Amino acid sequence: MNSYITMSDAPSSPFLRKITLLSSMGVMMDGYTLTVFSYALLYLINVMSLKSYEISIMGISSISGVLIGSFISGYIADIYGRRFIYVYDLFLVSIFIFLTGFATNYINFSILELIVGFGIGADYPVSSSIQAEFSPAKSRGKFMFFNIFSFSIGSLIFLGLAVPLVLFTGVNAWRYMYMIGAIFPILVLYSRKKIPESPYWIQHKYGNKAGEEMKDKFEALTGYHIEKLPEISPGKTRLGDIFHGKYGIYIIFISIAWFSYDIVSYGIWTYSPLIFSTEITSYYADLYIVFTGMAESIPVVIGFLIAIYYVDRIGRRFLLIAGFLGSFVVLLIFFFVNQYMVVGLLMTFSAFGLVHFFHNVGPSPITYTYPVEIFPTRIRGTAMGFATSVSRFGSILAVFSFPIIDSLYGLKAIIIFFAAFEFIGLAVTLKYAPETKGKALR
Repeated sequence: MNSYITMSDAPSSPFLRKITLLSSMGVMMDGYTLTVFSYALLYLINVMSLKSYEISIMGISSISGVLIGSFISGYIADIYGRRFIYVYDLFLVSIFIFLTGFATNYINFSILELIVGFGIGADYPVSSSIQAEFSPAKSRGKFMFFNIFSFSIGSLIFLGLAVPLVLFTGVNAWRYMYMIGAIFPILVLYSRKKIPESPYWIQHKYGNKAGEEMKDKFEALTGYHIEKLPEISPGKTRLGDIFHGKYGIYIIFISIAWFSYDIVSYGIWTYSPLIFSTEITSYYADLYIVFTGMAESIPVVIGFLIAIYYVDRIGRRFLLIAGFLGSFVVLLIFFFVNQYMVVGLLMTFSAFGLVHFFHNVGPSPITYTYPVEIFPTRIRGTAMGFATSVSRFGSILAVFSFPIIDSLYGLKAIIIFFAAFEFIGLAVTLKYAPETKGKALR
């Protein structure tokens, strides 16, 4: 049996890969839910005779649920443990995303999606904390990055399912898009029940004796011998602690960075199918839009692969700076091109694709990873829940503001609006972002 000093020094194992797969499911459903709405909207506008404000309400419903669910569950997970929420939150998602397929108007649609979002939001701080607390320090970045990459996997799964639905189910395609989404959370519920409570949280809550018992369980699950317990930051779980001292600076930094990223990311992902639909005139327009979405995911995958390869080699800070800077430059160039020529589908697609690429090199995975690495066990879930909630304010602002700005001032104004927030994210990163590469959790 190989011996290691602490759990964070132990290498990867089949047990860790199982946790990574199970912990990624909530994020995957977030990607699925956002993407399904973007394409279902092409049908819903006519089926429900939607007004612009009704579209906005529907668009922010699941995002608002994520905002509420993440804030509440993060704090609860720090007080009562990760496992209970981890096991049951996706059950809520499965039930209500299935019921969304039976919605008849924007009101009941929005209520159902609010509850779906609540379940997804509840999973964010819990799954990320469990993932971080079981991951090796030297390769924690790549496991956390795979977790958030599941957002794009959820999007791609939907796009793959959308092709036959668009071809064969006609105007009801959007209903099946939601109903099928209920299958994926159900698949992992039983396996999640077998995952033990976080050893970090157990040691923090009940002391070293309980920590030793969890260490023994970890050894049995992985086959590794662990010499001693990790050093856990002492103290009680208090919501206000995430705003005290250096943690106050860190929570402001990560909240602003994640907020800025989500404004741009959610704005593009939510409405790009509608933008592309105005450029595509064909009997098979809906199908072409789906394929365009698939193509739009190519730079996402490339960006993530680069990030996963380099995160534990060169660190988090450099990648976050590169991501915000690259996105800012792309949007600025696209804005000035718009000033002097008419842009078509190819140019718009290319600009958005490059933004996706740079986002997934840095802001997308790192804003998700930072909170659970920076903050100690006693407030890790609380900090992650708070940062996730703030980020969703950015998502809501994007979903609401995009159609309004577009109708009043056009695409050029949206581009410069997005570029401004890329710059804000870059500025706070340069000023406040720490480096957490290879550092043990506390």
